Amino acid sequence: MPGRYTLTRLPAEEDRFRPVISQLKTSSNLKDKLYNIAPTQENIVIRQLDREAGPEARLMRWGLIPSWAKTDSSQKLLINARAETVADKPLFKAAFHRRRCIVPADGFYEWKRKRDVNQPYYFQMADESVFYMAGVWESWRNEKDEAIESYLILTTRPNSLVSKAHDRMPVILQGDKLDFWLIGKPELFEAEQQADLFEPLPAKAMTGRPVSQAVNNASLDGPECLEAPKEEATTQLDMGF
Repeated sequence: MPGRYTLTRLPAEEDRFRPVISQLKTSSNLKDKLYNIAPTQENIVIRQLDREAGPEARLMRWGLIPSWAKTDSSQKLLINARAETVADKPLFKAAFHRRRCIVPADGFYEWKRKRDVNQPYYFQMADESVFYMAGVWESWRNEKDEAIESYLILTTRPNSLVSKAHDRMPVILQGDKLDFWLIGKPELFEAEQQADLFEPLPAKAMTGRPVSQAVNNASLDGPECLEAPKEEATTQLDMGF
């Protein structure tokens, strides 16, 4: 859906978002390598408020807080939204039209029920590069009139690889779709264009493997989250990788 993701490296040198991501990492307290990004944490989000200003990287809370919420915990934690309905649901409609963003990652986790446990699997690009997930963001003010910015990640139907673990996957944008999502006018998002925009990334562009149960503990944020599971019964062959 995803419930956790990673950002353990910078984008490639030629990636146009690398400078703003690098600058934010340098100026913030974020660790260089994030192995277990979890809901309610502050993470890097890229938005573009207008065509002339260019993209900017911000730290935002993962878990959308609607602008009308009375408290930051007065509703269900909104970490994902279905891409197929995000334009129409009142909860997300304003953000879809005016506050779209992309979320950098170099991998995400999904869980599959196996016997008595939920086995985590880790998915990434075949070349292990940084990619960008589609999202929307909101600004909410607390009782001290302080603005808190938050975001969620859009999901779509899974490709043939991710479907072996889960029935949803993040919307991953590449090429011209990045600009279209960041600065495209809402009236351009007609049904056919949305269908193309939210098409799942081809399975051949990705890899996946089972990983340790360590990722289940949100307080753990190290390479142990990506280690192979200790249980001999859980192998890559279990999912046909």
